[in-house]
Amino acid sequence: MNSQLLEYSNIFGHELHEDILSFWMKYSIEKDGDGFYGAVDLEGNPIAGAPKSCVLNARILWTFSEAAKNFNNAQYALIADRAYQVLMKYFSDPVNGGYLMSVDSENKPLDDIKHTYAQAFVLYSLSKYYELNQNPELLQLLREYFSLLEEKTKDPHNPGYFEAFTRDWHLYSENRMADNNEPRSMNTHLHIMEAYAAFYKVCKDDLVRHRLKELLELFIDKIIRKSGHLGIFFDEQFTEAEASKGTCSFGHDIEASWLLWEAAEILGDQEIIQKMKPLSIKMLQAVERVGIDKDGGLFLESTRFGSHLRTNKHWWPQAETLVALMNGLQMTSDTAYWEKLKLSWNFIDTCLIDHKHGEWFTKVSRLGVPYLEEPADDPSPYYRNDWKIDPWKCPYHNGRAMMELITRINSLINNK
Repeated sequence: MNSQLLEYSNIFGHELHEDILSFWMKYSIEKDGDGFYGAVDLEGNPIAGAPKSCVLNARILWTFSEAAKNFNNAQYALIADRAYQVLMKYFSDPVNGGYLMSVDSENKPLDDIKHTYAQAFVLYSLSKYYELNQNPELLQLLREYFSLLEEKTKDPHNPGYFEAFTRDWHLYSENRMADNNEPRSMNTHLHIMEAYAAFYKVCKDDLVRHRLKELLELFIDKIIRKSGHLGIFFDEQFTEAEASKGTCSFGHDIEASWLLWEAAEILGDQEIIQKMKPLSIKMLQAVERVGIDKDGGLFLESTRFGSHLRTNKHWWPQAETLVALMNGLQMTSDTAYWEKLKLSWNFIDTCLIDHKHGEWFTKVSRLGVPYLEEPADDPSPYYRNDWKIDPWKCPYHNGRAMMELITRINSLINNK
């Protein structure tokens, strides 16, 4: 087992350094600007006039901060520094606080709606950047930003957090990140939880700890269904909306199975840990049962209470599958998870990685054939198949997966 773990650690390291990060260093950095392109095509050519998103820049910041820290790499640190400067210079709102959703190709404000989802990614990435450079001024910025999020985005009367605001922090209900504009989304709260866990890891503040515990309890009590799948959209009291009850989002389910466990470990609350461990395993098993294909690829979702399966395989759920299976191995010592991980990796390596031009295709069919343009009868949410970089297609899912796998393999070998 040790020799296999070492072999795959080297494989994942090669994919991280020689494919994912090298692609982003070669093709994402503006040649005539101080930031990153908003989009590039399948061969790495920049898309003229493409807007730039806060989420993409925050995810670049997180990925290269983590890579620079883990591998003591000065080149990666320079990319992280650049992403931090871009975030502060072009996306931050010096008057009202918080961060804009997008700017245009000339770095002028474009979408100034403040989605809590995007604000959470900024906190997440800045917390990781602080791990890299340990700057006291950055820690103070993080503390002030957390206080702002608590003041503006937390619902004082109901569980959880509001979804969207105008630039000056008035509630904005016409543009929530929900299919039917519901008041609460699982996705936003998953990433608030992720961000608060990352911030608590570096600050150990009592209020952050309290809020992180609240979020974990919210998932345990309200968001995770009895089946082990996640509810999708909710009302203010976190009763799931009727329109979302028949849908399972396998990528979110499998990502949450390990993110929630990681957050519970960071929190260190034994009562939460005791509740979360069996739930994390249950969530992973729920997706295994209905979401993972025979070739190891993960389907996008099921709808109509499982009677309709969307069998295309998108890039980010495949990356999250790898981490979740490794987490399952660590939590249970069941080597069946390792065998499934190898199968999933083979699918990614064979079908999803673009071995000619680099990085991963956005989406492939059930049989592993890449979509190079958008199918009219099965559009992707948010991102495009004919671009390698866009406002949502980032190095965060696959880059993070490779780093998680390397770290976890090292932990397994050392523990043995």
